Parts: sequence; C-alpha cells; structure tokens
Amino acid sequence: MIILNCNLFPTHLGQVFLQVYKSIVDRRLEAKKRKDKVTADSLKICVNGSFGKLGSMYSMLYAPNLMIQVTVTGQLSLLMLIERMENAGIEIVSANTDGIVMKIHDSQKHIYEQIIKQWELDTGFETEETIYKALYSANVNNYMAIKEDGFKGKGIFSDTGLQKNPCAQVCVQAVYKHITTGAPLLDIVKACTDIKQFVVVRSVKGGGFKEGYGYLGKSVRWYYATGEADPIIYAQSGNKVPKSDGAKPLMELPDSLPTDINYMWYAEEAHEMLVNMGFYPADFPFIPF
Repeated sequence: MIILNCNLFPTHLGQVFLQVYKSIVDRRLEAKKRKDKVTADSLKICVNGSFGKLGSMYSMLYAPNLMIQVTVTGQLSLLMLIERMENAGIEIVSANTDGIVMKIHDSQKHIYEQIIKQWELDTGFETEETIYKALYSANVNNYMAIKEDGFKGKGIFSDTGLQKNPCAQVCVQAVYKHITTGAPLLDIVKACTDIKQFVVVRSVKGGGFKEGYGYLGKSVRWYYATGEADPIIYAQSGNKVPKSDGAKPLMELPDSLPTDINYMWYAEEAHEMLVNMGFYPADFPFIPF
C-alpha cells in the first residue's frame, strides 16, 4: 500500500508497473474477504516478493531508492501509531513490519478507535482488526494467536501448508487443540488420520541418503516411525540432516496410514512447542509428560 499510495514505480518500467501491481494487490484483498486463505497467502508472496526485488540488482524491478523509501515510510508510520497508542496508555505487546499487537482494556476502546481513525486519515492507510483471545509467542516471528474461530500462526506455528519446508503440522494442531480444549497431546495426535499432517519435507543440498533406503533425492520427505533410529544423512558429506533421527523416508504418499507412526515423538514435539511459547506444563497438569 505504500507503493500504491505514494505512486512509487521503477523509472525504467514506467507507471504500467503500478497497474499490474495494483491488480495483484486487489486480487489478494478480494481473496482475504472471501476467506480464501490459500489464494490470499499465495498472492502475498507475489506482492512481498515484488517489493523484495526492488533491492536485487539481478531483477528487472531493481530500484534500491524505492526500497529504502518504502521501508522507512512503513517504519515511521507504524512508530507514529505506536507512539500515539502508548501516549494514550494503551500497551503495545509486539510489532513487526506490517502490524502491531495491542492489549486494550474495555475502557480504552473509544480512545483506541479515535487514534486509529486519525492515523488512517493522516497516512492514507486502511487498517484491519483481528481480536485475539490469547497470544502465545516463542518470539516475534514464531507465535500462535487464538481467535474466536481458530488461530493465526506464524513461523513454526504456521496454520497453512504454504511453507518452504512443511514440518509435522499435526504438532501445530495438537498445540492449538490442547490450549483450547485441554485434551492430552498424545490423544490428539493419535486421532489424526491424515498422513500429510505427519510428514516433514526438507531440501537437502546434494541429496539425502539413508541405509536401507538408498539415495532419496534433493527434496526429502519423511515421518517419524517406531523402530527407526538412524538419521538421514547428506549424500555428499555424510553429515546428519537436522532433526532426522528416527525418520522413515516416505517419498511416495501411501493410500492408508502407516502402522508404525511414532505418535510419542509428535506428542513430545508439541509439548516442546508449548513450553517454548510460555505454556508451561507445571500450570497445566493434563499435559501427559
């Protein structure tokens, strides 16, 4: 929106850049309104990627002066909003490049709305509000926000499959269901019947190898199985692929759920995720570890 509001375009491309860019932004906003998360997240990559290419000398979009202008404008605009909220006594919990999280008492709601409205008039931006019931953060880039109708996750707690390396999504679901229902992690994991929720995918430079399975290729997919102890290794160096102890290669998805899934591994991984986000077992005795 900074690019569009400020009419910024690489001079060697001309204003046609803005026409194309706006069409992508509009399609993404329409997808968000339809709650089509996959389309919206896909187009977000296009939108953000185009901005990123402003700083790449290997891209036809290269325009480093615009990258600096967009970045500084966004930072100063958000800092202005943060300053106004803090001066009004509204607590800022966290902030990143395109949004802030605030803890607002009911008595402060009218002040909050006035500040937002004035800031929108001053900057030309439009804000979106998402109300969280709770927020659990390992850090600013890895968190789970509990909403009325589900959750929003980022980083290792991502709630979509649009990750570079999908990693045991059943653990993320177990964390969410445990927080919201109190059900034991092991029970939640065992109730999952979708093998795609158990798999881990990792790009392995030079290809992966495991004794008994042979060469696995450069994109390795596995799940954690009972009876498996040895890790997957890099075919060239012989070093261990991270977090592959107990991994069983699964280069082709089966029609039925394997019978040797190590459910305990997934439950323990979900437990560790809970601890890292500040959801401590001592306070919640129904965690079975």
